[in-house]
Amino acid sequence: MANQRWLLRGLVFIIWGAALNHGMPPQNPVRCNQTGCVLYNAYGVWGDRKDCKAPTVVYPTTEEELRLEVANANKNNQKVKVVTKSSHTIPKLACPTENAVLISTERYNSTIDVNIDSLSVTADAGVGLRDVIDRVEKAGLSLVASPYWEGVSVAGVISTGSHGSSWWGKGGAVHDHVIGLKLIVPANQSEGYAKVVNLQARDPIFNAAKVSLGMLGVISKVTFSLERVAQ
Repeated sequence: MANQRWLLRGLVFIIWGAALNHGMPPQNPVRCNQTGCVLYNAYGVWGDRKDCKAPTVVYPTTEEELRLEVANANKNNQKVKVVTKSSHTIPKLACPTENAVLISTERYNSTIDVNIDSLSVTADAGVGLRDVIDRVEKAGLSLVASPYWEGVSVAGVISTGSHGSSWWGKGGAVHDHVIGLKLIVPANQSEGYAKVVNLQARDPIFNAAKVSLGMLGVISKVTFSLERVAQ
């Protein structure tokens, strides 16, 4: 009987503890003070245990603002690095050099356009994957594939080759279900130092651009194919 009481108490403690626990998102990866800004990843520390200092950080909210930031960097012969809201990465790919601009897509996340007729959804680069899933679900549709971790942006999830585990159709790699992509790339002075390139599946560099790790330009918008939810 005593053992049963202890078992019951333990069970009550576990349930009580579970009720008090709540999932928390990671801290903002870009943290600034009077001496400057430092970029972290979602794990809180880089593999080499060294800080990643960011001399200049900008937060565009629209595609035109994003283009202007790339244009300004190009005009001033600066390199560009892009970081997402959570910086869910282990390598220091987003770590800028001294003469570089760090572009955060944290605030570039307002547009999610669902097209029921074409079974597609187009989202800003900084939109969270969970937000896309929720929006298309309301339309009775679903993404074809997604990774287990939903705290990623649409641009981050494809450019890093993130994937699930499905063998259905084209498989579980999210980028294999991308049907359209907008990139912002450097341009000459007559084109305003930066321009938006609209890529489709027929374009020769389309597959490379989807998983380019930001090497071919800054991803602005992503279009995914959708499927209808079985009734």
